[in-house]
Amino acid sequence: MNLQILSRSLVLNLMASCLVFITSAAFAQLTDAERNEQVTIVGSYDPTIDQAFKINLKPQAVTFTHQKPTFTFEVMDVRQDTKLEAGKISPATIRADRRKKMYDNYLRAGFGSLISPYLELHHSSGDKNDSRFNARVYHLSSFGDIPGYAPGPFSNTDLDIGYDKYTGSSIFSLGIGYGLDMYRYYGFETEEYPEVNTSSDSLRQSFNQIRANMGLRSNNKKTESFEYDVNLNAYYYFDRWQTSQTDLQLGYDLGKPFESRNSSGQKAGIRGLVRFGVNKDSLQSNNDLLVSGIPYYRAKFGLVSFGLGVNLSYLMTDSSDVGFFPVIDIKVNIIEDILSVYAGADGGFVKNSYFDLSQENPWISSALPISWQKNKFRVFAGVRGNITGQLGFNLEAGWSSFEHMPFFVNTEDPANWSISAPALKFTAAFDDGNVFTGQAEINYRWQQLTLWLNGNYNVYSLDSLPEPFHKPLTVIGLGGSYLIKEKVRLWLEMFSYGKRHALDMRSDTPEGVELDGFLDLNAGIDFYATEKLTVFVRGTNLLNSNYQRFLYYPVQGLWLMLREAASTESAIMTTAVSRENGIGP
Repeated sequence: MNLQILSRSLVLNLMASCLVFITSAAFAQLTDAERNEQVTIVGSYDPTIDQAFKINLKPQAVTFTHQKPTFTFEVMDVRQDTKLEAGKISPATIRADRRKKMYDNYLRAGFGSLISPYLELHHSSGDKNDSRFNARVYHLSSFGDIPGYAPGPFSNTDLDIGYDKYTGSSIFSLGIGYGLDMYRYYGFETEEYPEVNTSSDSLRQSFNQIRANMGLRSNNKKTESFEYDVNLNAYYYFDRWQTSQTDLQLGYDLGKPFESRNSSGQKAGIRGLVRFGVNKDSLQSNNDLLVSGIPYYRAKFGLVSFGLGVNLSYLMTDSSDVGFFPVIDIKVNIIEDILSVYAGADGGFVKNSYFDLSQENPWISSALPISWQKNKFRVFAGVRGNITGQLGFNLEAGWSSFEHMPFFVNTEDPANWSISAPALKFTAAFDDGNVFTGQAEINYRWQQLTLWLNGNYNVYSLDSLPEPFHKPLTVIGLGGSYLIKEKVRLWLEMFSYGKRHALDMRSDTPEGVELDGFLDLNAGIDFYATEKLTVFVRGTNLLNSNYQRFLYYPVQGLWLMLREAASTESAIMTTAVSRENGIGP
């Protein structure tokens, strides 16, 4: 209310002021009129304002443009290699259903139904990366007889001692061994030859081997370090009929691995053998010498790995021979760690020593000709695979051309030519030719079940002999095992040999015969009583068949054996000197 009153007061005051100003102006004009001044109006006045200066440009935002400079780049023709070393990766721990251990002391002993004592003892002791001592004792004998035939006991004994010493980047090895095999020539029916004294010492045979080895090999774990493996092996082999063989072998493998940008696992080197032998029997004596060297190169490029080389060999026997043999090995991984194909070629000289022939056929004659087999050329190809870690297989086919391959032929003992005697012994008939081979291996493992199957097929083409005497043409093996609650393992094996050819010498005119094929069935039960004690029950030739592996020599029938195995102290165990090849650990 007060604000309205104040506003009205201001308006009234303003109106009063204007009235006073107008009244004063009127009185002033009247005064000027008295001066008699005239004002002439020419016309009406129209005030104007000049046009302003206009800028004929439309304002707009300023746009900035950026011009990229032009650069010229050129690669320098200089390469600087960079060496990368991968750090060490700790190995993964693999956990198996059943843990396998090696032991310092391992004993297996048993006794068989054919009066067959069995003993196998291993001992190993030493410190890791320092030294190790190994010893092995083995014995198996049988005193069973085959009804209607002369007594045919046998005995196999081995003793091996070895020592390894680690010295910086090298390993020094030393070993000695002794082997003794005893047999009897029982290959005749007593009713057919009643005049032959079955207890005569002339039917006895024994093979003795004294062996030793000394070796030096590299143990340097550095990449691209020089590698070497040199072994000096010797053995003296003799029987009880004045036949002996002295054999010295110097084997070597010297090489330098290296890497490049495009490949891995490359290595260039040379390997070979120098072998000298002295062969004696009651009729002859001769020496032989082999000097061979194989310069080689191997590498891996992606999925392809290969090795190339040439075998340069010089052989001196009664005459001399020089051989040049290609050495090729190629492998292609179609699917890494699952499927691969491979192929290769090789050749060389192989000695058919008295030791090797007697290991294959213990009833050979002491007066046996010794010859070197020349494998002129061998080619092979195959495919192998591993599917899901359970199914593995390997299929291979090959062809080879050879000279002086040995084949066994029955012969009479010269000491018994004065009387009617059976053809108790075998000699070697050497022939040239070629052979096609095919082999297959398949194995399957699922949980506690293991199955396997293998087979070999051979087709010979010979220059002189009508048939490959005592060489198997087909061999098939089938087997499997099953582990029950980690305590009991059941296993079964079956071997089938196809027909074989032999030469019957009992008549005035030698006649070829065909040996029937046979089936050998073996089975066993292994009971793991404790971690260090296992009991075995094993049976061989369960069909109780007296089949003939060699002409006139049937095998013993059903053979059952009970064994026990005990072990103490976990460790690494190795065998000092191998009996199978007579050389080296």
